[in-house]
Amino acid sequence: MIYLIGFSGVGKTSVAKKLAKDLNLKYIDTDELIEKKYKASINKIFEKSGEIYFRKIESDILKKIKNINIVSCGGGLPCYKNNMDFINNFGRNIYLKASEDELLNRLNMSLEKRPLLKKKNDEEKYNYIKNTIRKREKYYIRANYVIETDGLTINDVLTKINSLPITF
Repeated sequence: MIYLIGFSGVGKTSVAKKLAKDLNLKYIDTDELIEKKYKASINKIFEKSGEIYFRKIESDILKKIKNINIVSCGGGLPCYKNNMDFINNFGRNIYLKASEDELLNRLNMSLEKRPLLKKKNDEEKYNYIKNTIRKREKYYIRANYVIETDGLTINDVLTKINSLPITF
């Protein structure tokens, strides 16, 4: 299995979908799987039950994924309990990395899916991104591969992934 990890808005789902389509493989997005199973958006689950509950179900979902080639992981998934160990033990993983400025631009283009950010001004969003990345980076850097995505198209990222010494 190939796991794509990285901050929200970096392009994990878009890359996973295109990579799976191009290579005729199966992919799954953990956030989409959770929303389907619990019949609620990620934000609703957070609001109703809190982050600890969400991280637990996210971790449970991760460990039940089978017969899938590519997994797009929620941004915080690698940072909970032993999820990064699990990911490293059961496949290869790629950290899609972007700068805070790039993430701010990308997240601003999809605010309808991110109500918690929608309420913040750009400075607050930037600080949130910066502080959250600082907390998560120690997990993200344990990835097998890192691809810097600033200024790259989905096809550019796919070219970089396809040049890695991994099999799907």
